[in-house]
Amino acid sequence: MPRPSVRLWKRAVTAGGHEQADGNAAALARESALLLLRRSVDMGHRRLALIRLLEAIRLQAEVPPEHWAHCRAVIGRVTDPELRAAYSEPEQRSNACGIA
Repeated sequence: MPRPSVRLWKRAVTAGGHEQADGNAAALARESALLLLRRSVDMGHRRLALIRLLEAIRLQAEVPPEHWAHCRAVIGRVTDPELRAAYSEPEQRSNACGIA
């Protein structure tokens, strides 16, 4: 994926991720967050994939089960306690809802 696409996705996430964003910007932000997450998973990123998963969740995107599985597989290798804590709550919610 060319870097310009990644930059556009990041900009869309930023623009649509605040409370004043209109419905179109918010939808584009969710879609862009999922594209960034998919790219990170496809490239085998660990920490970045977790960060992007959390961003997608914050934007209320529907995260595919395979992305949850990737993040679940790598969380044990992450040493950052803040990132581990940030991941644990949404992961527990997704398990309770049968999403992940």
